[in-house]
Amino acid sequence: MKKVLVMFAVLAISFASMNAQENLKWGATLGMNSSNFSSDGFSSKIGFHAGVKAELGLPQIAEGVYLDFGALLSLKGAKVNYGSYDIKYNPCYLEVPVHMGYKYAVNENFAVFGNAGPYLAIGLFGKAKSDGSGKNISENVFDEDGGGMKRFDLGLGLKFGVEFCKKYQVAFGYDWGLIDNADHIDNKNRNLMLSFSYMF
Repeated sequence: MKKVLVMFAVLAISFASMNAQENLKWGATLGMNSSNFSSDGFSSKIGFHAGVKAELGLPQIAEGVYLDFGALLSLKGAKVNYGSYDIKYNPCYLEVPVHMGYKYAVNENFAVFGNAGPYLAIGLFGKAKSDGSGKNISENVFDEDGGGMKRFDLGLGLKFGVEFCKKYQVAFGYDWGLIDNADHIDNKNRNLMLSFSYMF
């Protein structure tokens, strides 16, 4: 956990040092996940995401075009029912989205935006836990010896939102995992997000 906090501190300092560059803004983001797996039989579970983000304006392409990127700690997963008990998968990832976007200023204090692009994610930690009678399971969700989930994930994301006073953002997004999250099974990550961001 200490290594994760140090990593986020380094990323935050890096974003802050880049803030002096023209057309670059950075901020903090926090929100809720509703995640699932693509295979039949799984149902969604609630998680969270939190981290830092940056927006780099690209006026050389067109006014309003920008690059949106960041580093998020994101709790995803799913649950599956086995009659008298559920098993919840709680993988936590370090996720790095890199999206191309467009922001349209309706007036000085209100804008709408959309962005899309790939994300990379590395599994950091997490547990698979039972919930119910008859079973008591608590295992590392990334335990390769036990046939656990893969640590590496890659996918595409899409996000739409609004911005107030050039500082406050509310956005809905969705991530589609493109690779299987475990061996020998066609099973990919899916994640619906509600995000709140503050731009410095």
